[in-house]
Amino acid sequence: MKILTIGDSWTHGTNECGLNPEEISWPAQMARKYQVEVVNLAQGGSSNQRAARIGIEELCRNPNYDYVIFPLAPAARLEILKVGKWQQIWPGRQATDSLDKIFTDYWHAWNDIQNTIILSFYFMHSLKGLGIPLFMTGLSLNPTRYTQELSWIMDYKNDNDFNSLNMPLADLDIGINDLDSQLKSLKTIHLENLKLQPEYLHDVITSYFFDTNIQKKYEYVYTKSGNHPDESGYTALADYFAGKIGLT
Repeated sequence: MKILTIGDSWTHGTNECGLNPEEISWPAQMARKYQVEVVNLAQGGSSNQRAARIGIEELCRNPNYDYVIFPLAPAARLEILKVGKWQQIWPGRQATDSLDKIFTDYWHAWNDIQNTIILSFYFMHSLKGLGIPLFMTGLSLNPTRYTQELSWIMDYKNDNDFNSLNMPLADLDIGINDLDSQLKSLKTIHLENLKLQPEYLHDVITSYFFDTNIQKKYEYVYTKSGNHPDESGYTALADYFAGKIGLT
């Protein structure tokens, strides 16, 4: 079996504490433990846009993959082409880079969830067209951060009553007719995504990685103030993803 993994540092692995990401990342550990070939094209700081672009480029060059695993990165990250080079941007967080500062001026959390829903739709259907199985879920993406924005979409009753959703209409500055159409469309797309990938906005960190029983089993400690997993934490993720694609 040949597997393609894409995503950010939680999939690429990190060199914190002198660790070698090519050896301790969960894709590397999954490859060794389950005797499968894994091509890991994740990159630290990657946006979901970058992951999707890299994934499609690789699959169009070489469609001979049996599975693709796409753990979503923080939804706020973006990718733009600047002077012939792709730039990863993270508005709204530690905006010290000049590009980050520019995009932060236009940043709104609802943009994040909208873009993630639409990008997920495109990526899922691209792989469906290529006939390659996909597992897409949250990882360093924290869906709970976007709970309110997602509820605006899912709680809308198609009745032009936006105030009951507690939407900041003045901040969004969208015409009522446009907003009605946008909410209806996004709900339809989100529900279609859930049909294809029921866990595509699942919060793996909160539901699995923070679980004290999992931490005890794999002998690691991780809290909300932590950064990246240690080697044992990546082992737990290797087993998690292996189970999701039927290797266990």
